[in-house]
Amino acid sequence: MYSPKAVQVYQTSQKMIKYPLLLVAILVAFTGFSQNGKTDNFNSNIDDNGFRFEILTTGINTSYSDYGSCLFRDKFISYSSRKIGAFARQDPITGEPFTNLFCNDILPDWDLERPLLFSYVLNKNENLGTVTFTEDGFTMYFTTNLKGNTQLFQLFMAKMDPVKLGRWENITPMSFNSESYSIENPHLSNDGRTLYFASDMPGSVGGFDIYKIKIMEDGTFGPVEAVEGNINTVKDEKFPHTSPDGKFLYFASNGHPGLGGFDIFKTRKTREGYKHIVNLGNTLNSTADEVAFIPAEERLGYFTSNRSEGEGSFDIYRYTESRLEQQVTGKVLDFDTGLPLAGTSVQLTDTDGNEVGSVLSDSEGNFQFQVLPFENYTLTAEKDGFQTGFTMFDTDNKTEIFQQDVILKIIAAEIVTTEEKTYIKIENIQFDFDSAVIKPNSTITLNKVYRTLRENPEMKVAINAHTDNRGNDSYNQRLSLARAKSTVDYLAAKGIAGDRMIPSGFGESSPLIECTRCTEEEHELNRRVEFIVMDESPQIN
Repeated sequence: MYSPKAVQVYQTSQKMIKYPLLLVAILVAFTGFSQNGKTDNFNSNIDDNGFRFEILTTGINTSYSDYGSCLFRDKFISYSSRKIGAFARQDPITGEPFTNLFCNDILPDWDLERPLLFSYVLNKNENLGTVTFTEDGFTMYFTTNLKGNTQLFQLFMAKMDPVKLGRWENITPMSFNSESYSIENPHLSNDGRTLYFASDMPGSVGGFDIYKIKIMEDGTFGPVEAVEGNINTVKDEKFPHTSPDGKFLYFASNGHPGLGGFDIFKTRKTREGYKHIVNLGNTLNSTADEVAFIPAEERLGYFTSNRSEGEGSFDIYRYTESRLEQQVTGKVLDFDTGLPLAGTSVQLTDTDGNEVGSVLSDSEGNFQFQVLPFENYTLTAEKDGFQTGFTMFDTDNKTEIFQQDVILKIIAAEIVTTEEKTYIKIENIQFDFDSAVIKPNSTITLNKVYRTLRENPEMKVAINAHTDNRGNDSYNQRLSLARAKSTVDYLAAKGIAGDRMIPSGFGESSPLIECTRCTEEEHELNRRVEFIVMDESPQIN
């Protein structure tokens, strides 16, 4: 845990260790933390980054070093170098007492009080560090320095005695511990299947990197892996912690652009790994160090900092976050006409493929949904007669309204070729009784014909309308021709050239089904409009 620089500082200044300011300097050196100074990762362009944090101190801070660790059974677990007893042993590097784990009460306003020693069994006159627990609370992972070497930390597992609750036993080191590198800051994912930690083990990108290891159903462990994405840098990344819903990973880094020293960052978990790393901004981060971000609920939690206004070297703070209400609005539009499509089913899904909501577009094709920051959303629109449309977009935490339209293409009708003819296959077109007015429910069918003609710009069609055998021949002849012309007019209004369509009325002269006393179903089949591809059409797609 301690750097070579820290050892050198200690060796050259141990005779002066009684001076408080020197203690702070030594602590800064051995942890690699800054002390309210701008380091070379400083970026003056970082503002609030869309985050709005209100920061308050907690009631458990001391003049020593206090760090937040995790939540456990409605309590807050911290580790601190606060003095226990009159003869507390001191860490020779920091000059402060060895750190111990403490259990703290959480008040209704999320302040902390009554720090009690977490476990006498674990108190071995060594530095205890970050701890994490399984959901049932009966297994813990914690870090402590190697006995006799306060510069190097290792990871251990312990089990709670099911009878003597509160007593931890079966303390065993993890198999991937080593005396040549440190393992720090363990954190269990919400499902208890992934253990995150920080380490400077060989193969790291920089100093300390964030790693993970899978915990199998039988309790065995998979291989150690660096976290996906570009989280790890040539410097240090520490203190991994997932959000309550498991969607985000928070971590501290002095390698990503920040305000100086260690800043806290968040990144979104996706199927492809962690993406969209973002600094939590200047309402939480400072030119000092901010580490150990612990979200207790969606918009409140704790973090640790050595900012100058604190009581000790490091102190524990609580935060509340206010967020901008965000929404996506848009229209469903026809690809060919640009006109809005009412009554379209629009579904919104998030980064993980979970459905957020589903609505029907209104009479103007409009829709809207509430959205969250740092998500990759997909809008899916479905309407009869149209191909399904998709639009993907990312959210930030600064934009109030995202404008996203979804464009739908009409499904083309099928072109069928037989020995006798080539024709466009469609459902029957319906007209009002004794009229050439096309019924609204037939516009979907005609739109498919329109799409086919658009995709085959050289195609010409004969539009042949037929009636049933009710009524006299001359009337049916006039009605069928009027219906053929009405069909041409509809397609021409959508942009199909009139010289590509030849309307013809056949009345009752060419029934599909020959019958004298026809059933209603037979009459319906005989009333039809056919689209016959003309021989001079040079190409069919």
